[in-house]
Amino acid sequence: MAANPPAQAPDEGSHFFRAFQLSEGTLLGERDGARAGGQLPAVIVTTSDTGNIAFHAENKMTWAFYRAKTDHLLVNWWAGPRRGFFPFANTVVAPPTSYLPQTLALALGRALGLGPLPLLYLARLFAFGASLALGYAALRCCPVYRWSMLMILLSPMSLYLTGSVAPDGVLVGAAFLLLALLLRLMAEPDRALRTGEKWALVLLAGLFSISKFVYCPLALLVLIFVWPRLDSVSAKLRFLLGGLVLCVIPGLLWSRAIVAIYVPFRTDVPLDPVAQFAYIQHAPGAFLGLMFRTIGAQWDFYYRWMVGVLGWGDTALPAWFYSFFGCALLGCVAVESGEAKVISGKQRLLFLGSALAGILLIFVAQYAAWNPPRSHALIEGIEGRYFLPLMPLLVLAFPQLPQLKGRRGLGIAATLAAGVGAGVCLWAVVNRYYLA
Repeated sequence: MAANPPAQAPDEGSHFFRAFQLSEGTLLGERDGARAGGQLPAVIVTTSDTGNIAFHAENKMTWAFYRAKTDHLLVNWWAGPRRGFFPFANTVVAPPTSYLPQTLALALGRALGLGPLPLLYLARLFAFGASLALGYAALRCCPVYRWSMLMILLSPMSLYLTGSVAPDGVLVGAAFLLLALLLRLMAEPDRALRTGEKWALVLLAGLFSISKFVYCPLALLVLIFVWPRLDSVSAKLRFLLGGLVLCVIPGLLWSRAIVAIYVPFRTDVPLDPVAQFAYIQHAPGAFLGLMFRTIGAQWDFYYRWMVGVLGWGDTALPAWFYSFFGCALLGCVAVESGEAKVISGKQRLLFLGSALAGILLIFVAQYAAWNPPRSHALIEGIEGRYFLPLMPLLVLAFPQLPQLKGRRGLGIAATLAAGVGAGVCLWAVVNRYYLA
């Protein structure tokens, strides 16, 4: 969080713009011809300028670059600094629920008169705190696969996103907590469902239903597992009403509200998401074939970016670490699977189906947003980090292997492997941005 230079995480500048816009009370952005964004103070945009560092691994963070960001450490926001329209089409359509910690941080920082650079780091701090709290709560609740979950939460990509203004780190932590709560229900089948537990699951389901529709299978799991545990008709009606109010209706309203301000991310090719969705419905077999062909050609790219390709995609980790992390995680999952007796075979299939459904939705969304209508070229715009919230589902779907004796060293081994990942992440950032 602190070592990474300003706006050097993926799309962090655009996320900073959206969070600042929300902190001023502007829920919906605006459209200016083929651009979408909003009215922002010019100093906010200047601070988020990555200069010639992003996409150029040979360029390092210099004192002159950093000094230019510190010209306005304190700002009287009420005096009305110079403003103008600035585009950030990729994040202006994001709902307010995606930026709750960051919005709170920026509202507090503006009230204290902090300038753009302190605001950016304060937003990072609040997002990091929220991600850390969600991850810690998930590990406390999780009755099985705790060490495997720890390794994913502390993987370089997860850590890097956690220290960014982007909402990805919070979504990863929320996904882990949602599944940990469901696992605790599965481990205690005879216990009555607590009210706080039920509404925590509904709120987490609402977060995914509104913020990222590609993760809706996570929200659907809440309905599948909670519904049979409700012991009365009134409880089921209240649960359905809560789901409608917190999940379905806000998601539908937001999707309708952003139609007027949505513009395609790309301008180099003609894009039409509506036509793309219609094509997928008309020819699902052709789309699935294209999807499998894309995965076959780029699976290694997705895996490496999920484990950790930092910065603006220009900061790879040491080549040995990708194999090390994969083997360590797979070994940890295999050992822990012997104790995961609370998960039945049918439930493992359900988790696997939910993971595959989420992966399918990711490819559908990116195909509609990046490929021209009826395109047969490989699906573009997919990054491995998009799969991180679905990783726990794949862990829970792992087949149960015979239980091993003498597994006391698993916790130590998993902690050491996670520590190696954290150290490699820090080394990669320092080497990329500060060392010649």
